Amino acid sequence: MAKDWWQKGKAFDLWSIPHFLFGILMGFVPVLVDSISFGFALVLTLVLAVLWELFEIGVGIRETVLNSLLDVFLPVAAYIITSYVLLLQPYHSEDIGVISIAVLILYLFTNISGWLAYRRRSRDFTY
Repeated sequence: MAKDWWQKGKAFDLWSIPHFLFGILMGFVPVLVDSISFGFALVLTLVLAVLWELFEIGVGIRETVLNSLLDVFLPVAAYIITSYVLLLQPYHSEDIGVISIAVLILYLFTNISGWLAYRRRSRDFTY
């Protein structure tokens, strides 16, 4: 049987990548949407990360507490790092748009790949 790289780890696992990418995407939001402040986007990132973990619990995905905490921490950390980089090196919104599309494609690819691996392991998965 082939190695399933998408299995849950005790702390970090491949699922850490899309959590981090989500934080990067959210870091672009205040640059792309003038009416959204840094603080609001940070709180929104935290709320969405927590809601996602609650969704995972709701559909029966079991993780260690450390993994769940890191799944909330990683998007927030990525958001702060992305925001800091954008403060140090301002980019044109067109450049951020192109970069955000590339990150979004990578985010979608990693999520779809992970969900397909999860479905292979859980044949009775119906979502």
